[in-house]
Amino acid sequence: MNEDEEKLLSPSEVKKIMEKSFKEPTVVYSGPEADDTMVGSFQMVESPDEVDHEEIELSFEKRATLEQVENLIRIKGSDLKKMVKELGAIERVTNVHSYKIAEIMPRDETELRPIFAKERFSLTPEETSTILKVIDKYRI
Repeated sequence: MNEDEEKLLSPSEVKKIMEKSFKEPTVVYSGPEADDTMVGSFQMVESPDEVDHEEIELSFEKRATLEQVENLIRIKGSDLKKMVKELGAIERVTNVHSYKIAEIMPRDETELRPIFAKERFSLTPEETSTILKVIDKYRI
């Protein structure tokens, strides 16, 4: 899969997916010891119709993912596409660079530089300044 075909999700998109998953029943993997075929088995813990989703206790994975996503959100979802488009207008900034910049939201040149470390070019001071101004415009 090349860079252009890759689907990149913003933290706010991941949070929406997580919130949607709360409406589904929790599934617990019981491991190979509970299965005669040694492949493992999945067991439904709760029915979605019987659960009050406000009071549901999240599984460790869901809770950890939600905490991580909430800590990563540094830009509003509605502003993400605007910022990516604006960054994409800068000559040497690709779509992948734009999303990585939106994910990290660097505050200065030292945080921005690693995003372009694999490239065969270095950003000019003017490009760096422009990128940082765009980031600051959309920062929460």
